[in-house]
Amino acid sequence: MKNTQLKEPFPIKAIRWTYPKLETIAPPLAHKVAWNLFFSPFRFKKPQREEHAYQSARSSWITVNNKKVRVFEWGEKGAPIALLVHGWSGRATQFYMFIAPLVAEGYRVIAFDAPAHGDSEGKQTHIAEFADVIFHLEKTKGKINIGIGHSFGGISLLYAKKEGLDLNTIIMISSPTIGEDILTGFRKKINASAKTSEAMRKMVQTNFHLDFEDITACELVKKTDLKNHLIIHDKDDLEVPYQNAEALKKASKNSKLLLTSGLGHTRILRDQSVLDTIINFIDLNKD
Repeated sequence: MKNTQLKEPFPIKAIRWTYPKLETIAPPLAHKVAWNLFFSPFRFKKPQREEHAYQSARSSWITVNNKKVRVFEWGEKGAPIALLVHGWSGRATQFYMFIAPLVAEGYRVIAFDAPAHGDSEGKQTHIAEFADVIFHLEKTKGKINIGIGHSFGGISLLYAKKEGLDLNTIIMISSPTIGEDILTGFRKKINASAKTSEAMRKMVQTNFHLDFEDITACELVKKTDLKNHLIIHDKDDLEVPYQNAEALKKASKNSKLLLTSGLGHTRILRDQSVLDTIINFIDLNKD
């Protein structure tokens, strides 16, 4: 099996060294730090392979929640819209391989750097703010025909659908879906104990008046009438175990599941066979 894990940024290494010491000395303070970190993505440098997509786009700015958000478009204006939603600490141009095939299928492809990501403003964000951007684009650009989301982007599309987005087809790639797995993955990333997970659950309840599971994909999908749902996940994903996809498949009544191997969490976006499966699924389920 190939090691498909992303190289860990220095700030994360520093947090992993510092956090357990803080949690031992001052647990309440540590849990506040964890809460802030949970909503604070990292920005990664855009690689050269994404440059053509970046330069060839019609680029514009919108303002959502007082933050400037970068929007990218490819394809003919007025064509049906395929919206691409990146994951946590991601960026729009990670979908660079998707653009030409979707345009060839007759779609106007729209993507955005979410708040606190890529070129957009902000240091923190959350699922409702991702959805706010999606709703703004629906209002200003028109009906969204296809939604494709990577990781957290897939959950954001489901959340927007649950909140009233008119969207019949969602394709989710490498998305976390199980509440306990999400919290466990986060605490492992910062080298925290299980007490941090417990504190996070309590803070979600206090701040959002929700149980953490209420905003996970497995629960969100049960509250939608989603007609066409494709779930794609790699068995060698070291960030989000593929059992998350299997759990979502069980929860989503109109879904299909594709499991791959050897692609990991992000390289799956650059695999031709995955892209071919997505295009075929779209062809079979056009509005």
